[in-house]
Amino acid sequence: MSPRRVLATLACVGLALGLGGFVGIASAATPPPNDLITGATVVPSLPFSATLDTTGATTDAVDAQANQLCGAPHTNNSVWYSFTAGPGDNLLAVDTTGSTFSSGVLIATGTPGALNTRACGPITSKVSLASGTTYFIMIFDDSGSGGTLHVSMHGAGPVPANDTIAHSAVVARLPYHATLDTTGATTDAVDTQANASCGAPATGSSVWYTFTAGRNDRNIYVDASRSDYNVGVLIATGTPGALRTLACGPGFLTSATRPGTTYHIMIFDAFGSGGGTLRLRIGNAPVVAVTVQNSGGIDAQGVVHLSGTYRCTGSRNVHISGSMFEIVGSNVPTGRFDTLGIPAAVCNGVNHAWTGLVLPPIKHAFAPGTAAVFTGAVACGTVACTVVSLTTVVQLARGVSGSSAPAHVVKHKSRIVLRSTPGKYGNAIHAAWSH
Repeated sequence: MSPRRVLATLACVGLALGLGGFVGIASAATPPPNDLITGATVVPSLPFSATLDTTGATTDAVDAQANQLCGAPHTNNSVWYSFTAGPGDNLLAVDTTGSTFSSGVLIATGTPGALNTRACGPITSKVSLASGTTYFIMIFDDSGSGGTLHVSMHGAGPVPANDTIAHSAVVARLPYHATLDTTGATTDAVDTQANASCGAPATGSSVWYTFTAGRNDRNIYVDASRSDYNVGVLIATGTPGALRTLACGPGFLTSATRPGTTYHIMIFDAFGSGGGTLRLRIGNAPVVAVTVQNSGGIDAQGVVHLSGTYRCTGSRNVHISGSMFEIVGSNVPTGRFDTLGIPAAVCNGVNHAWTGLVLPPIKHAFAPGTAAVFTGAVACGTVACTVVSLTTVVQLARGVSGSSAPAHVVKHKSRIVLRSTPGKYGNAIHAAWSH
């Protein structure tokens, strides 16, 4: 190939790269103008929206200082915006839904390096505004290296359709999922009456749902813990203005239900800070029941053999454990038993047998007579765990055979607890009230 043709070929390659190759890549890696807080994009008024490539953005000491009260795992590829509240501005809500990366939002006041973080969390954040105050908004990638940011900012949203109990959203079947902007929601006398026996600090920005339990709905959970504000949940029966509160508390709540009964569910801002983005899940929690047989056998090694039945639905496993106490003369032998988990394949709503071995105490042996047995059963689904406990009286005898009759139940109770999940970062207030 002649030198002239080589030069021509190289020129074509260079032109192609310039049009769509390396030049494009270099451009994508260029920090955006609002990469630093000193170059924050000014938001002139609300609502506001923007799209931005953040792959070239960086992070610095200002980000780290602001993140101290937030606890985000990373503040990668951060960009900044600023907004000065006017006389009619009372709420700032920032939403990055639709961005192509795992986005976090932090809102602060103060000066660079001495920022006071007011709110932060994944995807969305919001704060109440004070006229004349400038608010700095940092948007970042909490786990990767940025991407295409879609950000919208607005004040209080429109009044939701289910703002009052009279216009409750109907939960037709479980599981149920909803996402709702509650910043425009209000509160009224029905909320106040329902809260009288609950004691939440406030019932601001409330919205309502109704659910009529079906034949298989025995326990339900209401989970609003992934919302970006301090959510309260209240479950009640009755009629508006004469509601009977069954349960209430922050974030996550459960309640036993009866088929055919209608339940009113109020979701609200427990501290009256203006609502936010509600992320709601309602579903069936596991059902579990357990019995203990009225006799136990003491084998030749002094081990007590206990047995009973369990029945469960909506669970992947069942774990039964407990302890036994007996008065033998002036001594009190004690021991524990554990089934070490029961396979999920038998959690089908039918009674199944379980057995437990109580090892002999070190000092005082079990003997024929009456013993108190404290039994607990735990059944866990994907969201909630149901815990059932009972206290029973069991007759102990030598040998390992005995009657199949249920033991005398002294005390029985059940409760449903939130299944443990990884905590999200943020600076939300933790409420201590419940009913």
